Amino acid sequence: MLHKGEILPSLKDIEKVSFKRPFLCCGKSFESTKAFEYLKNNYNLTIWDNIRPNPKFEDMIDAAGLFSDNRCDFIIGAGGGSALDSAKMIKLLSSNDKIVALTSPMSDNDIGFLAIPTTSGSGSEATRYSIFYVNENEKRSISNKGFLPDYVLLDESFIKTVPPYQRSSTAMDALCHAIESYWNVKSSDESKKFAEKAIRLFTENKAGYIDNSAKGNRGMLLSSYYAGKAINITSTTAAHAMCYNITMNCGVAHGHSVCSVLSELWDYMNLHNSAVNDSRGREYVVKTLNELGIMLGGKNSAEGALIFKSIMKEFKLEHPAAGLNNAAEFSKNIDPSRLLNNPTRLNEKDVFEIYKRVFYLL
Repeated sequence: MLHKGEILPSLKDIEKVSFKRPFLCCGKSFESTKAFEYLKNNYNLTIWDNIRPNPKFEDMIDAAGLFSDNRCDFIIGAGGGSALDSAKMIKLLSSNDKIVALTSPMSDNDIGFLAIPTTSGSGSEATRYSIFYVNENEKRSISNKGFLPDYVLLDESFIKTVPPYQRSSTAMDALCHAIESYWNVKSSDESKKFAEKAIRLFTENKAGYIDNSAKGNRGMLLSSYYAGKAINITSTTAAHAMCYNITMNCGVAHGHSVCSVLSELWDYMNLHNSAVNDSRGREYVVKTLNELGIMLGGKNSAEGALIFKSIMKEFKLEHPAAGLNNAAEFSKNIDPSRLLNNPTRLNEKDVFEIYKRVFYLL
């Protein structure tokens, strides 16, 4: 018997799930896979592949309409974070009032949901969050327990043909998820175990992943999954809050932008930690940062931050470029409430200083 949240050993295991008319929300690249052919040949499939890099709410409304019109009874999300986040919203929009979906909590439904991640970074297959954009540039993040998939298929063959830059960006996103969850003010024993497991899997499989080996790819998929389970409990911190300005304005992928911020944020927190947000106190925060440094192979937090930067170089991810005016504008566009999960306190001046370091403007 399959249980909710269970990892499926193979695609054929979905035969154990009862449904007749599945709705497939996927990126176009998924349509060239054997998995797509299997689904198409064995099920009365409705396909939605209008997935943009930054998914749009308006597209999701159209997809939910198609889901209902075709009387679908199950949803499969296959792709990166954008496809999985879209599938989550389509699932609930199909049975909730679309007019108030952004202002009122949506009710869950009994539509089954299978998540098939084809990149090793978003962790969306393990979280209750859907991130998307309204009117092209208004970013939204919605949390709903109904977004959690019933089943997850982790198949390393999907990520073998992902382009090198995307492989690097997504893997670093997974590492950032784990680190941010571990130092998050909302961290718990459970979330820290998931985060530590994700970091261990990342470090153990990094070389194999860079070489694109099956074992390395499998390990990185699992790292992303457990990092997702960690942020599902805690959510993210300042690195993610600050990275969205870079993603939208500097022409770099999400994982690239977030690791660029985290590398400088970690350094900054090592030097500026007299005031903390964590109720467990400054001593606890410093201890936590040191623990992360040790997990990455260093002796303390300072060495951990250096190792993190060296990993970025291994993945050939340089800091993005922007000017001083961009850094100042980005600093003003950060929602202060999004910084409260961060272990150390950050104000607009601190954020500006970190942006300047990201863009090498000091």
